[in-house]
Amino acid sequence: MEDYAADVRVAARWLSRPAVIMGWSMAGLVAMMVASEGDAMGCMVLEPSVPAKRVDHSIPPRAGVFGPEEYGITRGDSEHQPMMLDLDLEERRVSLDSLGYESRYARDQRKAGIAVGPLPCPLLIVSGTTDSAVPRESYDSRGLDSDFHVVEGVSHWGLVLSRRALSEAVPHVAHWLSTKV
Repeated sequence: MEDYAADVRVAARWLSRPAVIMGWSMAGLVAMMVASEGDAMGCMVLEPSVPAKRVDHSIPPRAGVFGPEEYGITRGDSEHQPMMLDLDLEERRVSLDSLGYESRYARDQRKAGIAVGPLPCPLLIVSGTTDSAVPRESYDSRGLDSDFHVVEGVSHWGLVLSRRALSEAVPHVAHWLSTKV
């Protein structure tokens, strides 16, 4: 996870001023890691992996990769995707085409916990109501001073691929950016 955060820091240094760091899912946690260091104007994340209060060192990170089956995506056909019921067939195809392998080491680090304290910049967390893996309430006990926007009837995938969700969320995010950052 620190390698991912280091890559974001390098990219941000190329900009002429501090950026609004954004990310979805695991990258949302990476965005919060970077923003917590004080070099961001703001942080906007879509259902990020939930930061921990402390690290559980009894969970050792393992080398290797894992695929989408770990998230319940066991078939490659767009017709049968119970994790993506809010997406139409075209949106599901895009989703399935974007799948790849992920770092087992980073996944285990997230399971052990990535501690992120309060951010020194505005934070917006966007979540959907049909993602049971990371419900909006998951963030309440983490001590994050954040604004929330919840999109009704949207899954984890829908936050980035559903045209309906995007048409609802984008104006809210744009308003948040214009008033908070």
